[in-house]
Amino acid sequence: MKKIKNKIMGAFGVAFGACRKRAFCNIAEGTHAGSVTMVAGENIESPNLLVKAGSADNLVLIASAEDAPIGVCGDEGAKGETVGVYLPGSAESTFICVAASSVNMGDSLYTAAGGKVSTVASDGCRKVGVALCSASSGGVVEVDPQGFGERAWQICACGVHVWEGSSSSEAAAAPDVKSSDIVFASISAAGGSEKNVGAQASEGNVTFTLDANGTAGTTKISWIAIRKN
Repeated sequence: MKKIKNKIMGAFGVAFGACRKRAFCNIAEGTHAGSVTMVAGENIESPNLLVKAGSADNLVLIASAEDAPIGVCGDEGAKGETVGVYLPGSAESTFICVAASSVNMGDSLYTAAGGKVSTVASDGCRKVGVALCSASSGGVVEVDPQGFGERAWQICACGVHVWEGSSSSEAAAAPDVKSSDIVFASISAAGGSEKNVGAQASEGNVTFTLDANGTAGTTKISWIAIRKN
């Protein structure tokens, strides 16, 4: 019955465009078009879960929020059984995932616990794609794999600002920075009594605010801007 159910779920995945053809990973030579057959390194009790590479070639495990996923398992299967894994990075199609919480069409989706996807970009998570429909918690969602596997948060700009005036606040040009970016800053060299610095991003600029007046040419601020994909 399980094998029959797996075949049904595999057909369901194809109907949604998740994969057009399955190929075998344990062939020494050749390439795979959008999917590959691997071995479950643990019990996979539901289809459409994100999986990661196991400890040996050809093994896959359910991915956690912090893991880099290699694909989406289209089957359920017991440990040791073969399962079909869709490869979003090379497939010319959308694919199906399981939502860890409610999702709206257009939301960016990220890795979550238990091989599911979430709208929350938690620490260490990876981008999965963009939702093409709404879904409730535990439901399935069709995903466009934009940026699949990339870090959810990435460095977009960084630098060292040398203070130009004598006030406690100063803006520095940063063409690659957007207002939605998060900026971290620290005082790499103090020109006077300043000990703390805050930073705020705007379009093309970063504004630094010290707890005391800076000193032109002496006060130096190291900063880094990160952006959510």
